[in-house]
This record gives sequence, structure tokens and C-alpha cells, in this order.
Amino acid sequence: MIIFYVLAFFLIFFKLSLYYCQHLKGMSHVDVVDNSMKSNESGIYRLRTHDKLLEDEEYTHVLNFFAKRNIPKEKQALVTEFDFGKVTISYNFENLLERAYSFAYSLETFNGGIPTKTYDEDKNKGKFKMLGIYGNNSINWFIADLACMISGTTALVMHSKFSIDEVIDILNESKVEWLSIDINLISEILKKKNKLPYLNTLIVLDNFNYNSNNISISGENVKKHIRTATNKNDENSNGHDEDISTNSSENGDKEELSIKNIDETIKSIEKKKEMLIKVKEEALKVKVKIYHFDELIINDIKERKIKNEDPDFISTIVYTSGTSGKPKGVMISNKNIFYVIKAVISLKLFNIYKPKKYFSYLPLSHIYERIVFYTLLYNNVNINIWSKDLSYFSKDLYNSRTNVLVGVPKIFNRLYSSIMTEISKLSTFKRFMVKTILALRRMNNNGLISQFLESITNISKQIRNKIDPDLLLIVNGGGKISKKVQSELNLLLNIDFYQGYGLTETTGPIFVQTELCNDNNNVGSLISPYTQFKVVSWEVFDAKANPPQGELLVKGDQLFNGYFLKKQETKNAFDEDLFFKTGDIVQINNNGTIKFLDRCKGLVKLSQGEYIETDMLNNLYSDIPFINFCVVYGNESMDGPLAIISIDKQIFLQTLREDACDLLDSLGMTEEQFEANTNDEDFNHKILVDYVKEKMYDKYKQTNLNRYNVINDIYLTVKPWDMTNYLTPTYKVRRLFVFKDYNFFIEKVKKYYKMKLEV
Repeated sequence: MIIFYVLAFFLIFFKLSLYYCQHLKGMSHVDVVDNSMKSNESGIYRLRTHDKLLEDEEYTHVLNFFAKRNIPKEKQALVTEFDFGKVTISYNFENLLERAYSFAYSLETFNGGIPTKTYDEDKNKGKFKMLGIYGNNSINWFIADLACMISGTTALVMHSKFSIDEVIDILNESKVEWLSIDINLISEILKKKNKLPYLNTLIVLDNFNYNSNNISISGENVKKHIRTATNKNDENSNGHDEDISTNSSENGDKEELSIKNIDETIKSIEKKKEMLIKVKEEALKVKVKIYHFDELIINDIKERKIKNEDPDFISTIVYTSGTSGKPKGVMISNKNIFYVIKAVISLKLFNIYKPKKYFSYLPLSHIYERIVFYTLLYNNVNINIWSKDLSYFSKDLYNSRTNVLVGVPKIFNRLYSSIMTEISKLSTFKRFMVKTILALRRMNNNGLISQFLESITNISKQIRNKIDPDLLLIVNGGGKISKKVQSELNLLLNIDFYQGYGLTETTGPIFVQTELCNDNNNVGSLISPYTQFKVVSWEVFDAKANPPQGELLVKGDQLFNGYFLKKQETKNAFDEDLFFKTGDIVQINNNGTIKFLDRCKGLVKLSQGEYIETDMLNNLYSDIPFINFCVVYGNESMDGPLAIISIDKQIFLQTLREDACDLLDSLGMTEEQFEANTNDEDFNHKILVDYVKEKMYDKYKQTNLNRYNVINDIYLTVKPWDMTNYLTPTYKVRRLFVFKDYNFFIEKVKKYYKMKLEV
């Protein structure tokens, strides 16, 4: 009998294992629904569960869809705003809707309401009424967005880091009259009012209130509150400083807010109020009216009605900077937003991790973060909005106790570098022990033995406790992240790491990894049954190969409706079958996931006829801890590529220490002098350049790339790279801007190759 049970057990185990191998782990997520007869195209792919999922949900307006969600019995805070690293104000879902409906009413009626204008545009039958939104993440930013959905107003969204010239071009192109804006951005707008003939109304988004103990406090009331709290603390302090225990306005959860934090917040609010008085005076001179957001939240709306539920109504126009050229307005409809939210909430990740809290720091002006916002609200996840100050970023993240951290490669590269820098600061013995244990866990690929070692040593737990003790997973979605950074963060933090892929034109995420396919060989599988994709051959990439490779083209209900007022660019963005050309080179893996290979424009032919993938090289060399950004350039006149490299001086110094390198002595320079120096010319001394090139060559030797990918010509820069010069709002590099400013070096290298050819 025992033998029978043993045999039965192994038979069941074998069957389950076989099923897992055949139907889960190696299972294709997609079906080919059309085998293209074109020589340069793959078949057309869609989700395997397409028919079943299509029956699951028909279009409805997003706010009606939200009404169907499971509403918790207790009114919990859903959106919370931080200031100086602490909670200042929070709202539950009902509060958000109350304010949104009230603001929507004002958009229609206040001073006559936002006017409807006619444009040379097919969508919305050419008629739009628009509210511009120009500012950092805030609760009022999101309420303004919801109010636009309610009132049939198109939210025209710009990133707060756009240059003033870009903002002027956008406002004039769209003829926007009403602009909701952060107070610190107003003065620059008013200075340029002579170039803004349409703009006449500004609405300040900044929060001027502070919620504590269920009371909205401001001005003298706050000072009184501080004095009362101080007296109570003095009575109980026993000589020690005590924090004031306060509650958020909705859920009664206690937040520890020190008197110092409250004082900082109140000073900030008072300063903003003074700024408001000042800019109102400036605005009067140029005939612009300025109102605070709360002045338009004065109506108690009894009848809640959505003005335009048409699926094809353009709900928002998102201006995206891209990596070259002027910003373009991506038109996104009610239908686009609904179908992407529907797809995202269906992801199994929500059931597996059941997140309760989320930390919002990526700009809401990017559709990626907005879709995350909508999705988490539907799932009753508490969203914590950061303090909008990098000096408080770590404190915000720690205090938010987020379960999921969504970000872009730049953020995770810096996180990895920071962790490694902290490890290097440990004592010799501790550093040796940590590195040894991590090496053993790495050898086990973070498997069972690795988990056993972690349960004994708690190394990852200690690291995670310094960052965010409640962190469960990381999701990267703003570009390709290096294999090393993904695997190392997975090891160091002992959390799961997922990747996704999407564009503004796809209304955010379109491919996301699953729990069965979250290795670093792909960026995910299709998430929506309403979407199809294919690849088209590009240069050396063959769509008919096995596996198919080429430019990714997509089609479906979450796909945008064109570029605002740019009919020819819209036409050029689609093929004859109305598939959108993403401009990204991918490989379709056997299991239906896609692997990102390069950007179409990132493929460069050298003088020998050999192709190099510049994006791949950028990612490869950016893995070096002290390299912030690597931008590779090449063309047919050059034998090899060159690179412009942004250096992090502090991490560079740390690397020198680890290598026990006396390089600075050779230059006759101390560490302090090195850190204080901002002259790029000094950093391009042959000794420094050779050291960096050696590190790059070490990285190259870890690959199987041919010798044409070795970079012999580099230019080092320590000047800051940010959104005012070389970075987009999602931290992608604007290559053309870099090439323009560093053209002197590019021309120097090209001249060298030309002379070499003549010889």
C-alpha cells in the first residue's frame, strides 16, 4: 500500500511538472492570427485568450468603471501628499470626486467657463475646450485631470521641466486660455506674456492647507496648533524631544509629525501665499487673472453627470518631448484610457502581491504614471505623492512604505550604485562578509540556497530596511535596463523585479512581464486582448527569421488617435494597415514575449559596412558605476564609434579608492580639488581618459561583441545633465542635443578618420 501511495505521488508530481513545463513556463502567450504574405513582415500576433477576454468587458467611461470597484467599508485615505518628507494632506475617493465635480462645474461656469474653439483637426469634429495642466505631481493636479474627464474638457498636459520656449510653442499651438500651474512657474510665464496672446487665466495648483487631527489648519490656526502640541510635549517629554502624533484627515492612521516638520510646512505655505500676492500684482499688469485652486472648489454638486462619454472623445492631449525635435501632442481618447486600465488591472501581479501603498514620483504629465494612478485607485491602493524635492526623496520613499516601486532605468541604476557605495563604506571585515555571502547567493541564482543564506544573515533585509521595509517588487517601464542592474537589485533587495514596455502613443504599458517570464531576456508579453502586433524587417533584422526580428508595429483600442494638428506626421506614423510604427527593434521570442534590441535610429553603419547598435552600447557602458550616461555616435565615415560620457565624480572617486589607484597623485590633485573642479577640459586629461577606457574595455570583454564595438575615442564631462539640457522628463537622453553641444569633439574624431583614409 505504501509503495502504491509513493508511486501515485510521483505520478501526480510528474504529471504536474509536465503540465507546468508544457503549458505554463514554455507556453506561448500569443497566437499568430494572420500569416503575412509580405516578404518583410512577420505574422500578426494577439493574446491566446483573446476571444474569452473580449467578452469580459465592453467600453464604459473610466469614472463609471471606477464606480464598479470594490469599495472598502472604512473610508481610507487613497491619495496622500508629502511635504518635507511627511504627510501634509490626504483624501479618500469620495473626497476626490467631490472636489473633482466641483472643479468641473467651475470649468464650465466660472467667468463664463472655458470657451470651445475650432481647430483644423478631425478628432472631436474639430471642436475642443482645453485646460492646460503644467506642474509637478500633486493631489490638485490629479483632481484637475478628473474634472476634465467629468466636464468634457480636454486636459492638455505639459511636463513641468519643459523649457519656457517649448511651453510657449505648445500654448500658442493649442490656443489655451486657462492654465493650471505650479506657483513657482508663474513668473516666467508672465514675463513672456507678450508672446502668449491667448492665455488669460492661471489657476494655482499648490496646496495651501495642512490637514491634522481631522482639522484643516493654516496661518494662525497652525501656529496655535503648534503651541498647543508643544505644551503637551513639554509636559510629557522628560527632557526628550517628542514627535506630535497626528492623524490623516480620512482614515485616522497616526502619522508622527515633529514640530519642526509642521513649522517647515507652514513656512512653505506662507511663502507660497506671499508669492501668490506678488504674481497677482504682476499678472494685473499683463491682463491675466490668477486664482487659487480652492477658489474654484466652492460648489456642492448634487447631480453628478459626465458630460461626454463618447469613446472617441479626446480626453487628453499629452505633449511628449521624445529624444529629438519639438514636443508633439499625443491625442488620447476615453476609449484608449479605458482599455489600457482594463488590461492592467487584469494582470496577475495584483493578485500575487496585493499592494496596499504606492509611492508616486514619476511625473503625472507622462501617461505611464497617470495610468498607474488610475489603476491603483481602482484597486484601492493608497498613493503617496512625493515632496517634489530631491533632498527629501529618500525620506519620502521610506515613510511611504510603498509595496511597489515603479521607475525608469536611470532611477534603478542610481539605486544600485548607491547601495554598492554604502557597502564599500563598511569596515573591512563586514564588507568581506557581505560580499562573500552575496557572491554565494549569486552563484545559486537567488534560488533556495540563496534564500536559506538570506534567512540566516538578513543582509538583503537590512539593505531593504534602509530604503523601504515594505518593498515587495520593482517595475521598470521607461526603457531597457541592463541585465546586471536587474539581477543585482533582485539579489541585493531580495525582491522581485519586473519589466514592461510602452509608449505615450500606446497610452502607457502594452507589454508587461508575468510571474513566469520575468527574466531579463524580455520586456514582457502582451497585456490586452484588444491589441495586435507584428514586426517588419529593418536593415539586418529579418522579420521572417526564427525568431522574428524587426521594427515593432502595434494596433488596437489603446492606441492613440494621432498627433494634434499634425496630420502628415500622424499619417507617417502608421503603415497601410494602420499599425503604429514604434521605432523600436524587437525580437519575438518563442513564448510570445518580446525582447528589446535597439531603436531604429540607434542602428549605425561604420565605414567597413559593419553595423553597431548604439543603444545597446549605451546600456552596456552605463553599467559602469561612475558613468551616468553614455551616448555613442558613429557613421559611415568612421572606422569605430565614439562616446560622450557623463561622469559621477563621487562614485568615480569611490572607484579609485576601491582600486587603490594613485591616479590623482599623478595629476597632482587632491580628492577635494577633484570634487570641486567642474572644468571638462581638466577631466579629459589622458590619464583620466585612459582609466575610463580601461574600465570600458573590461566591460566589453564580458560580451561576445565583435571588435567594432570597442570605443577608442571618448569625451568625459562632469557638467550636470538634466531636463534643462539633455534629458527628457523620463530621463531618456536627447541624443541630438548632446551631438549638437559636443559637435566639436565629434568633428575632431571624424577629421582624424578622414586624414587616416587619405594617408
